[in-house]
Amino acid sequence: MKIPQTLKKIFEIPLGKHLRINIWLIFVIVCSVLGKYWDMFVFAYISAALHELTHILCARALGVSVSNVTLYPFGISARLESGYIRSSEKEFLIALSGPAFSMAMFWTCTALSRFQTDINLKFIADTNLAICIINLIPALPLDGGRIFKAVLTSRYGIIRAYNLILKFSKVAIICLFAVALIIFFVCHFNFSLILISAFLLQNLCCEQQAVTVITLKEILANSQKAEISGDLPVKAVCVNEGRPASGILKHLSYDCFYIVHVLDKSSHIVKTLTETQVIDALTKYGIRVKYSDI
Repeated sequence: MKIPQTLKKIFEIPLGKHLRINIWLIFVIVCSVLGKYWDMFVFAYISAALHELTHILCARALGVSVSNVTLYPFGISARLESGYIRSSEKEFLIALSGPAFSMAMFWTCTALSRFQTDINLKFIADTNLAICIINLIPALPLDGGRIFKAVLTSRYGIIRAYNLILKFSKVAIICLFAVALIIFFVCHFNFSLILISAFLLQNLCCEQQAVTVITLKEILANSQKAEISGDLPVKAVCVNEGRPASGILKHLSYDCFYIVHVLDKSSHIVKTLTETQVIDALTKYGIRVKYSDI
């Protein structure tokens, strides 16, 4: 389900040019005060905020710009200026930095709690461990999903990697939701995991929309990429001449350039095309054009 941008803005209050707050966070803060657990909420939220701040600092150190930051009930979300990271290596490091920081906080607080019996230190340690574990689930938009996508991108290209991780993410989130229901009804635990699962499912819809945007961006930027193809890794694919040329779209990637070898029925190469030539043909003749027609 696609959520219109105008509807999203209704639930977000701008605090300056680069900071926004989701109105549900105000509701959660009020509930924490009325429920007299505001101190635990503050510790948990600061831990989540520091986790996301680590992502932002790592991104800036690697030259990746962040356009704005939104405060949500379950933590903080930073939006990239370009919409996505054009390097699988940078995406891997940025995604890994958050869980690495949370795990470091867990070890630090656990070590300190041995010398000082402070219940807050134990709570902060457990909170950071939970943040680390949840974020390492290999499903978008979590860090584990970003790490998995970065690994797949280096092997299959951004478009195919995105589609593969989206399918895997649906399964992972459904499994998390099932586990959350079991824990809630069997162990009578709080329903926070159910809310997190619903939050992840809603964000997965936004990730699905991003695939189309990235595909269009790669098509528009293809001619520029061709100019620097000598500095990019080159990959080759073999296709049957009767296949639709639109199949090249799933191979597009921002960090490599494709050469397409077209084969006849005898598996002999009848022509060799660059990805730019194929995309130009798709633009000119339509999505149904075959390799044999180019």
